[in-house]
Amino acid sequence: MRRRGGGTPDGGARHTRLASPRRAHGPLGLLVAALASVALALSGCTATGATSGPRFVTPPLIRFSSVLWPVPLELVGAAPGSRVRIEARLRTSRGSWHSAATYTVPATGVVDLASATPQLAAFRRPDSAGLFWSLRGPQLPPAQLARQWMRDTNAVTLTASDGDRLVAERTFELQGLAAEQSPHTVYTRDLLAGSFEGLLPRETHEEQPVGRFWDASSLERPVSPAVLMFDDPSTGASSAFTAPLLSAFGASVFVLPLGSPDGVHVSSVIDSGTVESVLQWLSTRQDVDGRHIFVYGTGPAEPLALWAAARFPDRLHGVFAGGGAASPLCSPPGARSPIDEGGVPVACVNEATARATSLAGMNGPVVLVCGGRDAVLESSCEAQRAVAALRTPRAGDALLVQPDAAHAVTVPPGLPIALPDASGARGADAQATQEARVAFWNTVGHLLLRAALP
Repeated sequence: MRRRGGGTPDGGARHTRLASPRRAHGPLGLLVAALASVALALSGCTATGATSGPRFVTPPLIRFSSVLWPVPLELVGAAPGSRVRIEARLRTSRGSWHSAATYTVPATGVVDLASATPQLAAFRRPDSAGLFWSLRGPQLPPAQLARQWMRDTNAVTLTASDGDRLVAERTFELQGLAAEQSPHTVYTRDLLAGSFEGLLPRETHEEQPVGRFWDASSLERPVSPAVLMFDDPSTGASSAFTAPLLSAFGASVFVLPLGSPDGVHVSSVIDSGTVESVLQWLSTRQDVDGRHIFVYGTGPAEPLALWAAARFPDRLHGVFAGGGAASPLCSPPGARSPIDEGGVPVACVNEATARATSLAGMNGPVVLVCGGRDAVLESSCEAQRAVAALRTPRAGDALLVQPDAAHAVTVPPGLPIALPDASGARGADAQATQEARVAFWNTVGHLLLRAALP
């Protein structure tokens, strides 16, 4: 896999104690430009060719993908004072998706979707990507959903109607970020080839797969930062969706698979020796910058990421986590720890907020996120605050709390996946959840883009 182009962030990451809907969009200008230059943002828009009359307009050279940040999008040339209905439609062999919003055209005749307040829409605040992430369609199985949005190209057509009259139309070709990426499986033999046999637990010495590796190195950037990901199996938050985005930001990704039957506990068991051998394998690769290896874990995998950061602070540069508990949770009914230290289970707790893992020894950035309306783990924000409270803030630290967001705050932004409906659980709001995703991935992307600089 090759990553094209590069980004140039300006300044350090922000320390955010509260992510309001407005503040969540702070670094968008930086990241939209960076994403466009690494071929992350949108792959090819097709206009009708009209140069007069009502039409949809985006800045030149903006390219779109299914992972979509809010970018400038306007309807120009509309009749002042009229009410236009803008609809988005996607038709595929798997089914059809649709969304819509009504806008009142101002005296200028220009409806700027980034600043205009929508009416009769699934979102209440201005959002130029709202018609994309609010698409609703068939419920697909996880594998099909990942192929649909991360590997296929989706032709989403926007139409604007004034009453019964169609006044503008434009199709956006949204390319999946993983369309040209192919991770490879890393086996025990690969780790043993690096003379890490003494680190691996005995039962892993037999030939078997350990994880998957997404290589982000390229001719332009032969050395990349890396992310060790404890995979969150949740739809939309799993590595099938998040690893391609991390790779697009310039980071190689090693994914350790996990199982979670309930979205809170981990049913797999990870041995510290395996984690250490993977970190050693990453740090000795010529295409990985061993000074910038991050650990990632969300939802049920968050406690494992926090444990790894506390266990290997000298090998890891930073942590990206959220939506989960503050320390390893025992798996009921056997109260089995999900982590072994040399074959011996580490201490775990039965309550999600019983104890917070201390990251005092982690010198690099710690990014934590949660939704205040999390119906999967109601104590998620309490857990993030507990972790942050045990740490003296460092440069790049961020605690992102979106009070009205649902559980799935780490799904890549723009994807119409795992968003609450109008009657969302615990009063969760779809737009607030999307804004939390933007805030989280802005922060993660900023740190990785900086680490990827020569």
